[in-house]
Amino acid sequence: MTTCLKLTLLALTVSSLASCIKEPLQEEENPATVAEVQSALSEGWGSADPLSMTPNDFLFQETEQTLENNPSPFFVLQEGITVSKKEETATEYLYSFLYQSKIYKQGEEGKESTREDHRSVTKADPAVAMAKNLRANELKTLADDYQMTLGYERLYGLAYACLKSDALDKYCKEQLKVDSCEIQCSNLKVSDVIRPAPDLMKTQPDCGGLADCSLRTKTVNFDWTLALKSGESVEKQKVNYSVSFSPDLPFLSRMTEYCFRQLYPVQNQKVLVTTCTKLKNFKRGG
Repeated sequence: MTTCLKLTLLALTVSSLASCIKEPLQEEENPATVAEVQSALSEGWGSADPLSMTPNDFLFQETEQTLENNPSPFFVLQEGITVSKKEETATEYLYSFLYQSKIYKQGEEGKESTREDHRSVTKADPAVAMAKNLRANELKTLADDYQMTLGYERLYGLAYACLKSDALDKYCKEQLKVDSCEIQCSNLKVSDVIRPAPDLMKTQPDCGGLADCSLRTKTVNFDWTLALKSGESVEKQKVNYSVSFSPDLPFLSRMTEYCFRQLYPVQNQKVLVTTCTKLKNFKRGG
């Protein structure tokens, strides 16, 4: 595999997309507005409260990368996230997390690492404060130094993925050397499905508090397209997103699935790669 074949940890990584994808996925396009995509994501996420996170809450998720027509993953990232501490000041709540990660490449087990990470929640407006913890134009890709990414951070990235920023316009002109670039989102679909609880949650007493050991989920699908324009030439690059939420789970584990697929050039061919992060277990610390 080329070095370009990396996992994107934020919803939108412009540099990776520009260097990797060479043509759009061939699907019909039914345009969706920024407001429509944001509304669907907001409805899916619901009113999850960041202050519901408590010490010893534990989240286990697994990310797999697969090639088209080959269900066996060539890359797996396992992540354990534990709320280790919750402190209160006059103006905010400070959260500390224990972040554990382990990788498997081509079936071979890699190293395991552990680190501490932090987030803060301002008392005045928790949701806004959590969003402001993100640096909007920071690009994070999978390397040996993995970064903890919470579900709300992925949600925030997706919510603004369909909105072209001044920073993106500048990047397109200065780095990609094109006259202009445009973003379009399309093929927005929302579905409600009741799914079985993850197998590891089934082993908990009372299935971790889930009725009938099942999860109500809302899934949002949409396509993200970047059009690069140079004179009369237009090159389109597309990513398909699919993200699921469950109102039966609290803030830390509210996002149960985050998937995207895109084309990459490998040995003079273009291959369709799917990257999917799924909730495997959640335990309430209380």
